[in-house]
Amino acid sequence: MHQRIGRRALFSGLAAMLLILMYLSLAIGYRLYSPGEIWRAVTAFDGSEAHVVIRDLRLPRALMAPLVGAALGISGVLVQTLSRNRIASPDTLGLNAGAAFAVVMASGLFGVTSLPGLSMAAAAGALATSLLVFGLAAAAGGISPLRIVLVGVTFAGLFDSFVNVVLTVNETMLDQLLFWLAGSFADRKLSLGLNGLPFVLIGGGIAFYLTRSLDILQTDDSTARGLGVPLGAVRGLSFVAVALLSGASVAMAGPVLFVGLVVPHAARALVGLEHRLQIVAAALVGAVYTTLADIVARFVIFPREAPVGAVTAIVGGCLLLVLLRRRAA
Repeated sequence: MHQRIGRRALFSGLAAMLLILMYLSLAIGYRLYSPGEIWRAVTAFDGSEAHVVIRDLRLPRALMAPLVGAALGISGVLVQTLSRNRIASPDTLGLNAGAAFAVVMASGLFGVTSLPGLSMAAAAGALATSLLVFGLAAAAGGISPLRIVLVGVTFAGLFDSFVNVVLTVNETMLDQLLFWLAGSFADRKLSLGLNGLPFVLIGGGIAFYLTRSLDILQTDDSTARGLGVPLGAVRGLSFVAVALLSGASVAMAGPVLFVGLVVPHAARALVGLEHRLQIVAAALVGAVYTTLADIVARFVIFPREAPVGAVTAIVGGCLLLVLLRRRAA
């Protein structure tokens, strides 16, 4: 009973923190806005400069940052469980890079400009990359945690190089996509978040449906198989969920780095190893983390704005070094 109340208080606290940060995302930046101005901009838009900034610039990012953070947090939990590796993430496995490459190819070579089209391209790129990484790791002698990360990092480097080649050849695309490729919520339209929302809901729903099987999958394949877990089906559905979540986040904000690495560690520290709780905690912590990072990104090089991906990369890179040092010790 006490444990249930404690978890309820934890989730309520995280939700309250998220609401406060979302308000701050609307209120602070190059100019500060009062609660009254924010309310009038949302409910009685008059076309003034303040209302345009609040409704058309800050509101989309205040809604999209937690959505992307939740998606990356959940996908990070899935990736780390599937690979049985605590330093795995959509970044280290190359999934974000594969999704970014698919978006660049779809836009530059095939002329895809619609938001649903780019979202589908990103999800397809993430899914194809996940299948390549796990397939090659298995073919090379079994799915070991170290082998998966090595294959994933290799693919991440390859896809980043391909993106650089495409953008070097097409300078117009370079101007359009350079800031997006660094990961950012700036200048995003609300329709972009609305198009990404179904992908996140479906991916999160699949993840939550698989929680019991994922709990057992933390052991080893023979134990999981002996307990009746259909490994192929569970991994296949998990790949689809990761692809939808990672692809949607890339389509909305570009590759926001290392959120999928940092958030699962925080979620496990808060609620333990039970995936039913981990996924809820990862969604809330991820939403809080990316919203806070988006606010910080507005001030680190004020009055200019840094890409939010740079802020999350600094935190995630430091955590990765700590984790690698622990594993080496």
